[in-house]
Amino acid sequence: MPNIQNEPRQLLVGAALMLATGIFQTFGVVTFQQRMEPIRDRVRGNMTLARMVGVLSGVMIYLFVLHLMEMCIWAALYRRLAGTWSFATALYESALAFTTIDVADLPTHWRFLSAAEGITGLLMFAWSTSMRYAVK
Repeated sequence: MPNIQNEPRQLLVGAALMLATGIFQTFGVVTFQQRMEPIRDRVRGNMTLARMVGVLSGVMIYLFVLHLMEMCIWAALYRRLAGTWSFATALYESALAFTTIDVADLPTHWRFLSAAEGITGLLMFAWSTSMRYAVK
């Protein structure tokens, strides 16, 4: 059972991490769109199946790396809160929460952060999906 006394702190920390993740996503998406415009204009007139697969594969890899880096933001805090994990374990716990597969195994008085990361992951994936389908 979560410690009610710590929930306001969890909400504030969760909101700060959500904001940091959103800012990171914004820079990632804007950078991506700026770099894709010249490629899109060059390839658009002569789109073949192989080029389309190549472009969409590149988009997927870019988004994978972007989301992995966002999970690292959360993992850095998780590692500090848990104190005993390796960064790889903290990243695994973060990935579970970010993808809403499971909740992160955090100390009792920080468990709400896992739910906040799940909400953040849903928002970031929706944003990335809309960006992915905007690339034509």
